[in-house]
Amino acid sequence: MNNANKRLHKWVHYFNICERHLERFRIKSPVMLEIGVFGGGSLQMWKEYLGLGCKVIGIDINPECKEHEYTDIEIFIGSQNDPELIEEISTKYPEIGVVLDDGSHMMPHMIASFEPLYHRLTKNGCCIVEDTHMLLARVSRRLWRGRQLYGIRQIKT
Repeated sequence: MNNANKRLHKWVHYFNICERHLERFRIKSPVMLEIGVFGGGSLQMWKEYLGLGCKVIGIDINPECKEHEYTDIEIFIGSQNDPELIEEISTKYPEIGVVLDDGSHMMPHMIASFEPLYHRLTKNGCCIVEDTHMLLARVSRRLWRGRQLYGIRQIKT
């Protein structure tokens, strides 16, 4: 795979999880929304993985992420917890096959984007929320007093 030397940061075990749940979308021209663009490498990766005709949309708060736009890759600048931004995307893309949340990792933001986007998922659509262990890590520092908590993954299909 060639992602044009764009930066990509994913936990290695996420690839098997994503492949298991996203393989059914390959070569079916889905619309995928990735919350959190960062270096832009994952946008190219998803475009190549999902195949010809797919549309990959990104959301990020950093205006510099617009530079990662490419054929069939569109970037919206703003926060995932902005209802106007989510509505703008939902209006332009009324049916989304895949939502992947790798954005702020803040529960209020995750909920604010999940609730309206869930209703825009196509039948048998998939929503993946990455890095939920970050939420537990914040809580564990206060509640678990040094006990180690392992990361969890939550996938809703």
